[in-house]
Amino acid sequence: MKIARRIAFFLFIVLHFSFLMVNFYHDSNLFLWTGLLLIISVLIGVAYFKAPREDEEHFFEDLYNIVFVVIGCIITFFLNQKIQLGPVLAAGLTGTGASFIPNFFSRKTNFIKEIPAAIYCGAFLGMTGPAVSESWIFIIPAAVISGVFYIFSKNIFQGYGGKLGSVAFGGVVITSSVLFFFSA
Repeated sequence: MKIARRIAFFLFIVLHFSFLMVNFYHDSNLFLWTGLLLIISVLIGVAYFKAPREDEEHFFEDLYNIVFVVIGCIITFFLNQKIQLGPVLAAGLTGTGASFIPNFFSRKTNFIKEIPAAIYCGAFLGMTGPAVSESWIFIIPAAVISGVFYIFSKNIFQGYGGKLGSVAFGGVVITSSVLFFFSA
């Protein structure tokens, strides 16, 4: 499981590094940006591996999180692209609705407490624009991949902002890449 978590962390770094490099590709100072991003990536990696954290070994117990990521994605995608509420409002409604789920249960187990975060991760994925994902054929596999990525990255960047969006971004990038290679 530690290897899977390290792979998940490595994917975080590579995906974000690649995304930033594509954005800076047309800049005249490409060498400067590449060097700066490499230094930042190395520093983040060192900080991550030096930071104290508790590793949980509950992979099979966490498989339900995939379902909740998919549910959050479907709801947000539907509100965003089918009802035309827009990505921010759709994700906001989904995330707000998910935040009330633990209030409906008398026993607040870890299972119940983790549902809102998984649904909100899916909400970020459902925000994907129509230029990238026009149909369920793209969004469902991306949600499943993001759900798996969510499980593997459970203890990565605990307490830091941007984790759920990064997981959703990873699912979209991996799904887009797979579909691109199979369509070529």
